[in-house]
Amino acid sequence: MNKIINTFIIAIIFIQSIGLSAEESKNNKENEMRDLKKTLVESKRRINDTDTYRWKDSLRFLPEVSVSRRSPYDQVNSPDTETYVSASVTLNQFYDMTDIADKKKAERRKAVRKVESLGYSIEKLIERKYLMTDQIWKMKQIVKSIEEPIEAANRQEKVDQLQLQLNETFIEIEKLFAEIEYVCVEME
Repeated sequence: MNKIINTFIIAIIFIQSIGLSAEESKNNKENEMRDLKKTLVESKRRINDTDTYRWKDSLRFLPEVSVSRRSPYDQVNSPDTETYVSASVTLNQFYDMTDIADKKKAERRKAVRKVESLGYSIEKLIERKYLMTDQIWKMKQIVKSIEEPIEAANRQEKVDQLQLQLNETFIEIEKLFAEIEYVCVEME
């Protein structure tokens, strides 16, 4: 009777620890997803707030100025020579400006779409990360309960492999966050 009560108490503690672990994991996952959404919104805002034109584009509106002198060759330095100054503005510069604006809009759309795609990839990697974390936790519990050393070693090896995959997932998530930042910087 005493063994049954002890087993029952251990089972209750085990079930509660599973529940607490799962709840904590769920909260962490929700926090990461919330941070991801904030990052995506901020990135899209940064991309859409970029200027359409750069300072160098405004130089296109400056007129072309040329200075010339007219005189016979042997009288170049005489005071009677005429000096001409001319300025010209071409209208195709205005068309260049609209082309620049169109290209910038297309670049913004591509950048926003790339950020959305990276966000989706990160979301799936976060889900994978928590699935692996749960698998690792379950496998560790199984390893603790196995009495046979060879079987326990095999299970521990699987846990180690899952841990390596989990670490690779962490690295991939960080790379994708960095790529989002690179896209924003490139647009700015």
